[in-house]
Amino acid sequence: MMWSDSYRPTRIQDMVGNEEARSYVAKWLLRWVDGTKPLILAGPPGVGKTTFVKAVSKQFGYDLIEMNASDTRNRGILTETIVPILKNRSLISEKTLLFLDEIDGISGRQDAGGIESLAVLIKEPTVPIIMAANSRDIKLRALNRLCKVVEFDRVHPSLLLLFLNYVMKREGKNTQTKDLLQIVRNSNGDIRALLNAAQSWVSGYNSKRDTSFSIDISLAITNFLAAPKIEAARETLMNIDGGYSDPHYGQSPEQRRKDILSAFFSTIVSSRLEINEVAAALDVLSKCDLIIGRVFKRRHWDLLRYLHRIISHGLFYHISNKNISYNQYSQPWQISAPIFARSLALRELLLTLAAKSHTSVSVFGAIYLPYLLAVLLRQRIDLLPFVQGLALEPKTADALSKEISNFGRMNRF
Repeated sequence: MMWSDSYRPTRIQDMVGNEEARSYVAKWLLRWVDGTKPLILAGPPGVGKTTFVKAVSKQFGYDLIEMNASDTRNRGILTETIVPILKNRSLISEKTLLFLDEIDGISGRQDAGGIESLAVLIKEPTVPIIMAANSRDIKLRALNRLCKVVEFDRVHPSLLLLFLNYVMKREGKNTQTKDLLQIVRNSNGDIRALLNAAQSWVSGYNSKRDTSFSIDISLAITNFLAAPKIEAARETLMNIDGGYSDPHYGQSPEQRRKDILSAFFSTIVSSRLEINEVAAALDVLSKCDLIIGRVFKRRHWDLLRYLHRIISHGLFYHISNKNISYNQYSQPWQISAPIFARSLALRELLLTLAAKSHTSVSVFGAIYLPYLLAVLLRQRIDLLPFVQGLALEPKTADALSKEISNFGRMNRF
């Protein structure tokens, strides 16, 4: 049995770290009355948000209704699922606690009003509602205004070391202090990662290598591609400074740079490999992507440890020793360079117009900009006064002129 399962706390007093946050939530639940603001537990994965909610509901005699919000993304599904719970409390249970996990999974454009709909549904709660998110995301601001946000931090290393010593004694394992400290450092405040790493260590999985995970992802991918044998390639992946991200969630540029699958994808599609090799390699990545999505959905975190082996055996014979190296961008420089130049030249214009139209830069650029270009072209508007009226630099008019010219040529204006 995985230690992350066998040592999962069932009582709130057995949990490690975030004492103030846990105390606040417990008092909130004890004092709850109709209309009390819902809670959002915001913090990184592995710090005990979900485990705590399950423990506190059991101890306080609540029937827990748990939903993974990323599985109920749109307005219709949310309404059909949540409204009956809020309106039929007496039929379900006198003491019901509604827990919506991973609400940051419903913050994208594809969610068809999911966040806004949820904000309407929880305005006057008739049962205690707790939500969990991996961060205090600006995309959740509609919910943040209606809820009390309780921050869950990464667990302090000293607490992790005490907990790890306790686990090792329970398991009857003798491990040197320096090894325990290394496991604690690598876990980065994540209790689940701590237990998984410790169990791997005592089973001999990590005993012959340094677990510092200090190799930058760019160097690690390059070393993988140049490895003489598959064992060396797999060893490189096991020391990589990166991870696997849930494909359901949008990622920042920094998150994408740290994502191992994203690094392999950009390297493969920008290479000069034969098309059949590219197809075979991308097939491996797509299957890994499916596995990751299911791991995050079902919370079977222990399965992530097999991905290094799957990737190594799946990719090595297709892309290694083929005279290619890591590439951060999924397009050749000849294509991406003009795109970067255009985005930089129009950045201030897009920022200004997005703010004026109360939308994001990406939405304005993708949806509204073509219409703006069509209007400017058809009406033959003088661009210099136009950009000056927006308090922008005159050089923006030149960049805008080029965009209009390209737009007219492509659309035959």
